[in-house]
Amino acid sequence: KFMSLITIKKSHLEGDLLVLKSKLESEGIKCYLKNELTTQILNYIPSFEVELQVSENDLDRVEKILEDF
Repeated sequence: KFMSLITIKKSHLEGDLLVLKSKLESEGIKCYLKNELTTQILNYIPSFEVELQVSENDLDRVEKILEDF
């Protein structure tokens, strides 16, 4: 079965997402960074953003953690 990924936050700087990613992973939620390598290579093009994504199945838990975060 294909797992749908939902973008929960975007940033031009990967570092902006790492604290949140680490918090979610400490809660047992698998996170993915979309466009991570693209933005490292093409960081001079402002239209590229790194996206922090989680499984659609984890979305309710993620929203609760974000409220408390």
